[in-house]
Amino acid sequence: MALSILCIYYFDGVSAGQHAATPTVAILICYSIFSALLYVFELYQRPLIPALTAHWIDVGWYTLLIAVSNDVNSIYLYGFFFCILIASFRWGFKSGLRVVVVSALIFIIVGLITAPVGTQIGLNHFSIRPVFLTALGYMVAYWGGQEITLKRRLALLRVVNTLSNPRFGVDRTIGSVMERLRTFYEADVCLMVMADLQTADYQLRRADHRHPEQAVHAEAISAEMVSRLLALPAAYGIIYRNGNCGQWWRRWSQHCLAIDVEQNVRPAVPRNTVGELATALDSQSFITVPMRYRNEYVGRIFLTSSRAAFQSSDVGFILQVIDQVMPVIDNIRLVDRLALDAAEYERQKIARDIHDSVIQPYIGLQIGLTAIRQKLNLGIDVTHNVESLLQITGEEVADLRRFVTSLKSNREQADNLLPAVRRFAAKFDKVSGIKVEVDAPTDIRVNDRLAAEVFQMIAEGLSNVRRHTESRRVAIGIACRDNQLTVRITNDNTNGSAADIFAPRSITERAAALGGRAHVKTERDGDTVITVEIPL
Repeated sequence: MALSILCIYYFDGVSAGQHAATPTVAILICYSIFSALLYVFELYQRPLIPALTAHWIDVGWYTLLIAVSNDVNSIYLYGFFFCILIASFRWGFKSGLRVVVVSALIFIIVGLITAPVGTQIGLNHFSIRPVFLTALGYMVAYWGGQEITLKRRLALLRVVNTLSNPRFGVDRTIGSVMERLRTFYEADVCLMVMADLQTADYQLRRADHRHPEQAVHAEAISAEMVSRLLALPAAYGIIYRNGNCGQWWRRWSQHCLAIDVEQNVRPAVPRNTVGELATALDSQSFITVPMRYRNEYVGRIFLTSSRAAFQSSDVGFILQVIDQVMPVIDNIRLVDRLALDAAEYERQKIARDIHDSVIQPYIGLQIGLTAIRQKLNLGIDVTHNVESLLQITGEEVADLRRFVTSLKSNREQADNLLPAVRRFAAKFDKVSGIKVEVDAPTDIRVNDRLAAEVFQMIAEGLSNVRRHTESRRVAIGIACRDNQLTVRITNDNTNGSAADIFAPRSITERAAALGGRAHVKTERDGDTVITVEIPL
């Protein structure tokens, strides 16, 4: 900028003025050196002067140029626009407007003081340039402030979109959004009245500058307070300012604006309702916007301030923030629900595993000890039985260790079902004396989790045969057809009497948890068949 003005001075000597050529050149050279130093220091990220004062120093430079030019028509007036641009697009509308006012006043005062003696200054001609500076400078300041506001809004929306961390939970996410909104508008308090999506009861959240973390906790709210806070039409956004707050030029009148967010029109303001709401909020200025969830209004959000800093465009922006937040909250709720369901499923699975892998072996051990006691009462040698029981106990302890190890392991295998079933069938045959036959193709491949569930169902089925029947033979069939795993456990009817039909609870629960079903039936020959069908 400084070099450009220096070039203009040489190529347009008439416009630059001839009365103070040497001082003008000196000032332009000094300004160029100063600007070069600023640029070099900025490159090395070591600012020479505070950023907030840089544009004011530029104003000083252009004031000197206007003063030495001794010309009310000086072209250095346009240098003020550079200062206005810097202030507006870096610091906002208010900063730019200050530079506009100061620059216009400086131009008028310096122009009058430095005008040649005896020069007739026409008021109409003299006022054109400061009026032009003020009008165009105001426009530049306004659009600079709008750009900064839009950048801040985009930054807030970007932050809101990154808050979807399920670890934080719904309460923490809502509280964080409320506090960020309050900070964005420099509001005193942010209130949210929202219906619980599960119970439909309304809850109140509050975030203020003294207790920013308070919004994390929802409070119960009375029906009377709900009716007062939600008395406005559901689709109305309201901006309210009392005449006693805000900038001095706004304190002469009360301001109230209503916006129908559905129709995008400005309806008549329900002033009585708004006045009662202002009393309930105990605020001189507030903005309120409805909260929508799946095209239904579920509450309102309020921002209260003593500075009256709300504009009509803020209604649409807050609505946009809410539209971004509600899907995030919905996703977090969904993840929480899935996590709870998964945890409940795991608890049920572990409970069934403990029943089948821990309790059942101890029941067998109890039965064995009872048989030994009966033999001791009859004077029968039980040495062999004790040795057999010790062997069984060791095997069960090893099984328990494998069970605990499987709970800790995350490894997946696809070929461990049949070997485990055959080993267990052989051990069951040896201990109980019940012949077990396993009929299954060798190419059955299921993942480790499904294999563990199927194995537990087979183990539970064999245990039920031993405890509740007098069968001496059991047949286990495993097959995969039409994307379905079928397990059949058949026990023969030894004594020929009708067996009691019942559905084993543990097997039924496991099958249902896997999306399948289990049913029991009696064949014509009297054999009992438990069939488990699981979709793959």
